[in-house]
This record gives sequence, structure tokens and C-alpha cells, in this order.
Amino acid sequence: MKKTARGAKVVAVASLAALTISACGGGGGDDDENINLRFTWWGGDTRHAYTQEIIDAFEEEHPNITISPEFDSWEGYWDSLATQSAARDTPDIMQMDLSYIREYIENGLLYELDQVNTDAFTDELLATGSSEGALYGMPIGSTSLTMMTNESVFEDAGVEMPDDDTWTWDDVTQVAAEVSENSEAYGLARPFNDAGVGIWLRQHNGTNMVTEDGEVAWEPEDVVPYFEMLGEALDSGALPSGAQVNEDRAAALEQTMIATEGAAMDVWWDTQIKVLSSNEGVELTPLKLPSESGNAQDAQLYYKASMFYSVYEGTEHPEEAQMFIDYLVNNEDAGRLQLLERGIPGNAEIREAIRGDLDEDETDLLEYNEGLEEVVAEAPPLPPEGFGAVQEIIWRYEEEFLFGRVSAEEAAQRMHDEIAGALE
Repeated sequence: MKKTARGAKVVAVASLAALTISACGGGGGDDDENINLRFTWWGGDTRHAYTQEIIDAFEEEHPNITISPEFDSWEGYWDSLATQSAARDTPDIMQMDLSYIREYIENGLLYELDQVNTDAFTDELLATGSSEGALYGMPIGSTSLTMMTNESVFEDAGVEMPDDDTWTWDDVTQVAAEVSENSEAYGLARPFNDAGVGIWLRQHNGTNMVTEDGEVAWEPEDVVPYFEMLGEALDSGALPSGAQVNEDRAAALEQTMIATEGAAMDVWWDTQIKVLSSNEGVELTPLKLPSESGNAQDAQLYYKASMFYSVYEGTEHPEEAQMFIDYLVNNEDAGRLQLLERGIPGNAEIREAIRGDLDEDETDLLEYNEGLEEVVAEAPPLPPEGFGAVQEIIWRYEEEFLFGRVSAEEAAQRMHDEIAGALE
């Protein structure tokens, strides 16, 4: 689960708004010109290894282009990228996230991608990386928020697996309490986090987290019932304590409660299932999030771009940088190396090409994700500048409430005010 940028990251990037940054040169050197492109991304060892293989294959096809890799964990990535950008030392090509892309666009840091082939991508997915009709983030893949469930924990507790086409939020807390009462595991590992709160708001209030203009779209009283639901789950034993939740959020994915059979359910993005179920004997099943009505058609689920590739506005080689991005998202060999690790491929042709290369769990994930097409709704607006702080704010007030330091009303009001301040 991703952790957010601290305020310094936002300030460092936002300070560039006053700078004039323009693309240097026109790119497109001839085949004899030796070109070096810096490429940065976040991820773990698996991603680093296969990305280097993709780089090697690209360089073999384009011997005059060298791709210099730079990578980091999620925790350090945004600090580093903000610092580099403030110093006008931004890598030519960068992996970009939905929480930050609008911020980087509005601060003039991203180059319009007008030479990447987008024919095999849906307009809806491309729109997530676009602003005012221009594409600044090439979507790599898609993902959807899901309730990860461990069937063996349910079996040990003697509790029947929920029907995710008909279950409600009340069903979640009731089932979670039954699991906690009848097993050594918790029913729920933690609260539903920022994306889960966003889904909850869409269902209960018909609002997104933010408006199209980048302002908070809800009032404090709208989320008081959400905190009251957490309180009921805590009192029933369905949820662990605030201290345990805090520890779980700080753990590596493989060491979280859901990944170690310490909990029956937890909310994650569906493509994270492979890492979460990587421990021996652990098998997780993705379920659709509950709805208020008991009808999955009303669950307000949506496809989110798993991540993007973007080009720095000041790159000296915009054509070659886009050529590399085109290779990353449209080349079949690159797709076979990557499979689903960066999300369900947004390129429909790549998706079909790799289908036979997937193992059973990956095939199940792909089919689950594709099956959501019948129930998904329109995605939320592009997050505004400052949105990177929202996840941490929501996490903090979820935990403050579980610690008993604030009431539901206090948590809702303070959370609202802090988010509004971060988006100013």
C-alpha cells in the first residue's frame, strides 16, 4: 500500500510554478548521435530486474540510445523527484502516479506525449493522464480497488465467504466480527483508507473526494457515519487496535496481516494480490467492495490507471523519450517481461498476447478485473495539486479515532479541514 508524500514534496514541486521551463532542442537526432536518457521509477526488486531486461532489449534495437536507470522505493521516490525537479535535474522519463500527475502538469514539468501510439488504449484510460485534451501521462495499465479475502481464514473460522454481488457495508462488519470471534485472525486488517473512503462517499453521498476544480467535494458530517462504522467494528473485535493498524501500515506488503493470515479481509488495489499472496500457503481472492444497496451495480467501483510514464518538459530528446515509452507500453516482448506487475496492461493487444503466459493466479486476476466492466462507474476527477497529502491525512485520522483520541465528529471535521488546507 502506498504511502504519501510529506508536505515538503508538494512545496518543492509547487515552487517550480514560478520557473520558466521549456523543452531544450527539438530531439530527433540522427542515428549516429549518441543519446542518453535517464529513466526513473519506484518499485521492488522484481520490477527493477525485469525493467532492466526491457531496457537492454530496447538498447539492442537502438544502439545509439542509452537508458540510464534510476529507481527507489515508493517512500523515497517522490522526495527525490521533487528535489531533482526543483534543481532542474528531472530525469527525461519518469514513472508517474495519479496522485501527483496534475501537480506536475500544472507546474509545467511534463511534456505533451504526441508521438506515442495510443490506438490500443481506451479513451477512458487515456483521459486519466490527460489535461485540456493533451496527454501528459501514458497509462501503463489499470487497477481497481478490491476487498482482498483469505478463504482459509474464513474456513478456519467456520464463516461462509460473502457474496460480493449482494453484500453491504453492514455485512462486512458483521462477517468480520464473526471471523474475529471464531478464529485467531481479525476479520478486518485495518480501516478502508483514502480510496475506500472515496468509494464510500460516492455511494453514500454521490460525491467524489474532490471536485473537477480540485476542491473538497464533501462536508464533515458526510463522513461521521464512516467513523461510526469503524467504531462499531473496533468494539466488536472486527478491527484491531490503532497501534496494530499503525504497525500493519508500516510493514512490507509480504508482512501485513492479510499476507500472513492475520486477517480475513483488507482493502487493496487488485493488482497487488500477487505480492500479498506470495507467502507459502497464502491464497487470496479479490472481491468487489460492498455497496450501500446490496447491488454491485451501485458500488461505484472504477478503473484507475495503475501508473503512468511521463516525459520531462526540459528533456533535450523528447522524440527518443517518447520512442522508449512507446516501446514500454506497445512492445509485445516488453509486455511479456512485465506481465501484470505494473497493472493490467492498458494495451488490449498486449493483454491478449500475454494471456497464455500467465499463471493461474494471474489469470484469475485478469478475469476478475475484466469482469468489473459490467459494474464500473466513471472514474473520479484528476486529483489536484496537493492531493499527495490526502492519503496520509485520512490514515492519521482513522488511527487517531481508533486510538480513542478523537470522536467521530472531531475526526471528520479535522480531516476535512486538513485536506482542504492541503489542496489550497
